[in-house]
Amino acid sequence: MKSTVEQINPVQYRVNVEITPDEVNKAFENVFRKIQKQARIQGFRPGKAPLGVIRKLYSAHALQEVHESLINTHLFPALNEKTIRPIASPVVESKAAPSENQPFNFSAVVDILPEITFEDYKGVAVSAETYAVKPETMDRELEMLRRRQARTRPTEPGTAAAKGMLAAVSHTAKEGETELSQFNVQDMTVVLGEGELFPDLENALLGMQAGETKDVTVKLPEDFGDKELAGKELSFHVTLSDVKHLDVPTLDDEFAKDLDFENAEALKGSVREQLEARAKDLSRQKLETALLDQIIEAHPFEVPPAMVDQVIDSMIHELPVQSEDERAEAMRDQELRRNLLPTAKRRTQNTLVLWHVTQKEQLNVTDQEVQERVEEAVASTGITEPKQLARIKGNLEPRVRENMIFEKAMDFLIDNAKVTEVPAEI
Repeated sequence: MKSTVEQINPVQYRVNVEITPDEVNKAFENVFRKIQKQARIQGFRPGKAPLGVIRKLYSAHALQEVHESLINTHLFPALNEKTIRPIASPVVESKAAPSENQPFNFSAVVDILPEITFEDYKGVAVSAETYAVKPETMDRELEMLRRRQARTRPTEPGTAAAKGMLAAVSHTAKEGETELSQFNVQDMTVVLGEGELFPDLENALLGMQAGETKDVTVKLPEDFGDKELAGKELSFHVTLSDVKHLDVPTLDDEFAKDLDFENAEALKGSVREQLEARAKDLSRQKLETALLDQIIEAHPFEVPPAMVDQVIDSMIHELPVQSEDERAEAMRDQELRRNLLPTAKRRTQNTLVLWHVTQKEQLNVTDQEVQERVEEAVASTGITEPKQLARIKGNLEPRVRENMIFEKAMDFLIDNAKVTEVPAEI
């Protein structure tokens, strides 16, 4: 066997392997003899059919098995010989099928970890938003809570739509004579007066009765998402399908008790705690992102495509889908994978930076720490059957350990960073 290596980029190599005719012939001989032992051919005792007959009947099957055998037998020795450590299964590029008495050549692309050597990850100067909860956010959360508990009452025939009512609205839109299907909605429910519609459209609905239709000119806002339509006037054909009274409860002690709180103050305190926890989490996310971005921009490096593909797979697994068939289809969606690629690359870089820090600083977690975290995770499942619990814990443990080590690495970077806090609000 002869092998050569060419570097494609800093994280990929192509290994070219040439196998001698003698080795190819041995592979064919081994496969045919293996088939001979297993074959059941009419007219011959089991395992006793002549090799000539086996070669004639099973040549196509043998060819595929020889192909796989030659690659599996010679690829990894070639990688070891060149001291290449793949991080994923090599991608074999062999095209020609092996033939007896002929050399067999194949190549394989191998992904490796990038070489990360930078030392200046301590003392990184970074600015990041630190979030506080503004009063308006607290008021909005409480209002949303009240509205989720609101009840509807039918209106009398001929009732005019007014602010505070729940309306079912359908509409289409045109720009000149061109229909804009992105504005087509059917029986969308909105609370009138809450700014859930374009102002011109909402004003047109006020005073309408259920079943009434109207044509109205609507000027889109200048900051509308579609820049080609931003600020333009469109013609809407709107139908008020239904209108109901919306009884929103008062935020008092009785309302709080309905939600299992002692009183209104306890309810407000709980909402405030949730918002403050959200602000704290957001502040941490912003700091982590800013810090890792700073390090990576100062020390850019390539990431192995195989690792990026794995991250894309995990991102797709996190998407809300209705069935496993939809998930499988999403996995094959090349446009979706291309859209996720930039984020997946950065996540891969983040992981490798944190791994580099864990190695340099010799960070680790104890078995007890991992077990405590695993116990917390399984406690919420409600599973008590011992074998099932043991299986879940066994599956969780490696992932939990890795996550905890990365958390320690992130804590280390933050503790040693020079952070300038930028006040922000949610």
